[in-house]
Amino acid sequence: MPKGRERQKQLYDAAARLFAAQGYHATSLRELAEALGLNKSSLYHYFDSKQDLLYQLLDDYITEALAEIQALCAGEGDPEEKLAEFMRYYTRFYAKDLDRLALLVNEVDNLEPRLRKVLEKKERRYLAALEEIFAQLRDQGRLKDIPSSVAAFAFFGMVHYTFRWYRPKGRVSPAELSEMFWEIFGSGILRPRGKA
Repeated sequence: MPKGRERQKQLYDAAARLFAAQGYHATSLRELAEALGLNKSSLYHYFDSKQDLLYQLLDDYITEALAEIQALCAGEGDPEEKLAEFMRYYTRFYAKDLDRLALLVNEVDNLEPRLRKVLEKKERRYLAALEEIFAQLRDQGRLKDIPSSVAAFAFFGMVHYTFRWYRPKGRVSPAELSEMFWEIFGSGILRPRGKA
């Protein structure tokens, strides 16, 4: 990773940690600069404003996961396998960076409307990918009589609120958590094969 990119990653990680721990409004740029051993003025080499920093943190995070999910969902394939991989990946991705997840849940409303709309548009693409898989499962008679929107938001809620209780260095690894969530969710919405 080039030196400038590495420094930007350090900045983003420090900002996510401070914003998640103290709240966006309660964290000053001076505190952020001190955490990185920089002068406050040096921060503006990496972003235009505190608002821009929060937006970049969230946009990079959402975009990275979205690219992987769209790749998982592309093309032909068994929709149950796609659903399992979507959910395993999504759980592992978000469980590994609880600071950014906390920002996504708690601080997105602090963005000005035009920036929030950009992120909401990308989040709707997550939902569309999931609902497409549900439609394929429904066509196969595999989906229980649960509205797709209810199933989708139940899953997102299950993952998004892990930041309140989950500890990646605890007894359950992100990979193990993803298997547990898939077992809970998959068993909850899918009819067993052969019973469609």
